[in-house]
Amino acid sequence: MGGRGPEIVPIVQGPAKTRRFFDRIAPWYDRINARIYKREWLNRVRSEIRGTRVLDVGVGTGFTTGGLPTAVGIDLSQEMLSRARYRGDLLRADFTRPPFKIGSFDTIIFAGSFYYLPDANDGARIAAGLLRPGGRVILLSPATRLLAPFVRVYGPDEYRRILEGAGLRLIRYDRLNWAACLVLAEKRVP
Repeated sequence: MGGRGPEIVPIVQGPAKTRRFFDRIAPWYDRINARIYKREWLNRVRSEIRGTRVLDVGVGTGFTTGGLPTAVGIDLSQEMLSRARYRGDLLRADFTRPPFKIGSFDTIIFAGSFYYLPDANDGARIAAGLLRPGGRVILLSPATRLLAPFVRVYGPDEYRRILEGAGLRLIRYDRLNWAACLVLAEKRVP
């Protein structure tokens, strides 16, 4: 983040703190999500899904992919998973140690979860490994530095560097409003 002064360390950082945070807010999560996660964003994320094998990282209660029977949702929080309404498979798992075979997915979705990963570069590399050639990564993330005290916030150039460093091609970075962005990337076909 060169040139912006000292990097702000978000309050919720690392798998243990992330799990505890979401375990605590699980009872109110659907109401919080309904206020924050706008319907048009949900429609945009869903319209970008390619293929049938979908991994939803940080699935929460299943808001984004709950209706997809071939989706797999993972989350650190057992409290979230216990509240999930999901037609696909749910699994308590840490994305940084994925229990899946290389090339298992057509699409990987991080709808409000990529910025909780301990290392964005490692997370992008893991995602690239789990994708089939031509597979897609969809990120719904914050886009304003005002949220930096709470979560990591990346700009378009940072996303390009992170994703391309993992062997993914950045397709699009779209600002959705003052606070959020949608980022799409694809795994290169050899």
